[in-house]
Amino acid sequence: MSAIRLVCLCLLLAVCTARSQEDSAAAPPRDPAACSLLLMPTGRTLPAGSGCFGLAAPYIPYGAFSVAEGVQISAGGVYIFRNVLGTGQAYYSYLFVKDAIYDDGITSIAIGAAAMFWGQERVRPSGSSWDRVVLPGVFAVTTIGDRDNALSLGVGFADIAGDFSIGLNAGLLAGIGLGYESRVSRGCTLMTEHFFDASSMHSMHAFGARFFAARGAFDVGVIVLPNGEINLETKKKQTRVLPMLGISILIG
Repeated sequence: MSAIRLVCLCLLLAVCTARSQEDSAAAPPRDPAACSLLLMPTGRTLPAGSGCFGLAAPYIPYGAFSVAEGVQISAGGVYIFRNVLGTGQAYYSYLFVKDAIYDDGITSIAIGAAAMFWGQERVRPSGSSWDRVVLPGVFAVTTIGDRDNALSLGVGFADIAGDFSIGLNAGLLAGIGLGYESRVSRGCTLMTEHFFDASSMHSMHAFGARFFAARGAFDVGVIVLPNGEINLETKKKQTRVLPMLGISILIG
């Protein structure tokens, strides 16, 4: 009789294990780069003790690490070496700390501080000069939704020193960011983001897709800057469209 009970118990364990494995295989993978959209951060952070590295859109080497539950540090930057008439060398780098102060699985809220450094060389026949901007600031962002559909809304304040040709003027900048993500297949999410300068209503927009597996993600899309380029002949600002590419590898 005890032998029959033992056999039944083993069969029950085998069935439960097989069903668990089937459920795990059927479950879609989680986005390993869910702490951000194409450009803007979300209210989520990486799991404690884990990190992520790769290329942040558009083509910026970066690294991020969660030093504690809900606390994430991210940094990245790029320097472009070129010497052509009009635009020469350029650089962009950033450092920010994000603290997720609330997360119930559906709604997540994070606050943070950031410093960004941006520069563009202007090359003319008579010589060259630099447009530089430094943006220390703070931000808050909330993400509402599940891993299939979610809306992110962020606000940020930065003190801009200098001038830059993408429509950012020196002084206090109050910005609003709105992003939406929708999973359309097991490993693909469509994303759209929109950013507005509250004082001048200059804007920036991003459209793209993220393809991902359990340990990596690949982003592709475009950035639209309505005031992103100066026509050297008319001196007027015009729309600029930039392709973007991002790669994220999860570690830990």
